[in-house]
Order: sequence, then structure tokens, then C-alpha cells
Amino acid sequence: MIDMVQKLLPLAGLLALIAAAFALASCASMERQALRYVAAAQALPAPFLSDAVMPAPQGGGEWVASPAGLPGSVISREDIEALPPAAKRYFDYAGVEGTRRVASYSVILSGRIRNGPEAAWMPLTMRQYNRVDAPARVVYLESTKPPMAGVDSFVDGSGRMQIKVMNLIRVADSKGPEMDASALVTFLNDLVLCPSAYFSLPLRWRHMDDGRVELAFSHAGMSVRALLTADDEGRLIDWSTEDRYADVKGASLKDRWSTPFGQYGEQAGLRIPMQGAGIHDYDGQPYVYVELDRITELTLNAEGLPKRP
Repeated sequence: MIDMVQKLLPLAGLLALIAAAFALASCASMERQALRYVAAAQALPAPFLSDAVMPAPQGGGEWVASPAGLPGSVISREDIEALPPAAKRYFDYAGVEGTRRVASYSVILSGRIRNGPEAAWMPLTMRQYNRVDAPARVVYLESTKPPMAGVDSFVDGSGRMQIKVMNLIRVADSKGPEMDASALVTFLNDLVLCPSAYFSLPLRWRHMDDGRVELAFSHAGMSVRALLTADDEGRLIDWSTEDRYADVKGASLKDRWSTPFGQYGEQAGLRIPMQGAGIHDYDGQPYVYVELDRITELTLNAEGLPKRP
């Protein structure tokens, strides 16, 4: 029995090496794909504002046009004062006054993710690049259990999510109109990671009450909305929308999607969430599917994906 185990040990080691090699190949392959999307995002014509149209959303209440401007221009007190109370309080807390509008940003996010309410949690690291003057986002994501790599992209109005395990098994390749709309919502949600970027886009705001403000954005023939909730100090504590979809067993279901935020800290001179979560609610039974406990390396006017941590 001992002899048999000794003979099997080298084989086990070889299999482990092969598995590691496949994992590295998967990462390399998907990372190259992410870099291609970054290049495509950077090739989009700019400035976005020159062709932007801000249609007034339908619905009651007065909508306020965002004081958008070109990258490099300073965000003034007057820009902030033009917004509803909850938005003003948020931007004051975030420290955007006197900062400059950005063309892009990048960030690293770490935490864990799962595929369903009863599924096991998997570790997750995301390296992300967002362009603002021509809306685009590219996220390269990795997990080690199982070895997995993926690309979540929104470029030129098209969204796509691709994930492979061991560079052999494609477990996700979502695209189409629902994915496009969902990716636009996620692009809008990402602005909490770089609050000065709100002022680079032709957004519209609507006062709801002292703690809440509605946000609307139109791009590439799509229009989406979100409800932002700020506490008394101005910390954004929740962000929710009904304009996103969830891929459930191959079907796209309308999702009441929300992202509550936790502890805040300073990155690149701005106060942003250091923790957050993502909640799906497509069937009346909401559950947390992603938890982010480390948000680092915010870089303004980034030139591409951040380096590995």
C-alpha cells in the first residue's frame, strides 16, 4: 500500500502542475481579451459631450441637468449647488469641489462572489478600467477556487460578460440587448468609485426627498435610472435600480438590483466606499451575491487596467 502511494505521489504532483498551467493559461488568455477591450475603449471618439443628448426623462417632478464639462475643467461650487439636496450633500462629503473632471479612472476591487443564494462563495479580484468621456468599462476578474478568469465589458454601447474555467470550460458568454442595458447601469453605478466622474457626464437628477435623489442617464439609444440614498453626513449608503437584468439559468429576468455601501475612506483625494455589496432581487427573494471588502488603487485619468496587486 505504501509503495502504491509513493508511486502515485509523482503523478499527483504532475496533475497539480498541469492544473496550475491550465489556470495560468486561462488567466493569460482572458487578460489579453481584457486588454483588447481596453484598446477598443480608448479608440472611441472623444469628447463624448460634443455629441451628447440629454433627453428629459418621463415622470413627475423637475429634472435638473447635470453641470457636465470636459476633462480637466474644475468642478466649482456653483456646479454642486445646481443639484438636489441629497446629491449636494453627497458630493460635499466626497470632496469633489475644486477637483478636475476626469476622462477615465481605474481601480482594484477584492472580495467574494457566488452564483446563487445557496451556492458556495468564491474569492474574487477585479481590476477595472472605466472611460468617462466616451462611456466604457472593462473589468478583468479572477478567482482561485475554482481557477477562473473573466472579462466584463461595456464598449461602444455593447455589454458582454465572458468567463472561463481552466481556459477549457466557457461558463458564461452573455450579450444582447438586456446585457447592454445592464452594463450601462453598472457603468453608472461605478461612478461611486470616482465621484468627480459624475461631472464629466450629461446626467439628469431629480429630488425625491431629503435623503434620496433619482439619477437618469441616456447613451447609445438606452435610458436607465437609479435611486441614490445619502445619510445625514452625505455618505452614499445605497444605490438601487430596476433597469438591470439577471441571467438566471439562461433567462434574462428583470432585476431589482441594489448596492449598499459600507465604510468610507480616501483614495486619490476623494472619499469613496471601501466596502460594498451587490444584491439580486429578480423573484421577490433578494440575496447578496457579491461582497467587496477591499477597494484600492483608484487612479484618475488612468491609461489602462491597473497592475496586479
